[in-house]
Amino acid sequence: MNFTHHDTDALYRVWMSQKAKMHITQMEVAKRLNISQIELSNRLNGNHPLDAHFVDRFCKLLHINPNHHLPSLKNSSAVFESNDRTFNTTLTVDGSITNIRVDGNQVTIEYCH
Repeated sequence: MNFTHHDTDALYRVWMSQKAKMHITQMEVAKRLNISQIELSNRLNGNHPLDAHFVDRFCKLLHINPNHHLPSLKNSSAVFESNDRTFNTTLTVDGSITNIRVDGNQVTIEYCH
């Protein structure tokens, strides 16, 4: 699969949105992907080409489906292979959320009541 600059732009926009929601830094993501922060930055800025392996790992880490966000996957009949299903869980807390941390499949929500 060849990804375009439109895919890179879309992935960057998703990254900017998700990192705020997940309260995660570029350094943390790079560490989880087992790549350098510079390589991650270069891929997200289009200085290094995207490949299917990176896109798959990055999107799983951000809990997003690349078929819904990357133009090359949206506009083609190709389906990005993944056996994972996406689920959503919504909860309400009795107070104001002050912090959210994500570590693997564990989410910690801190809030004031």
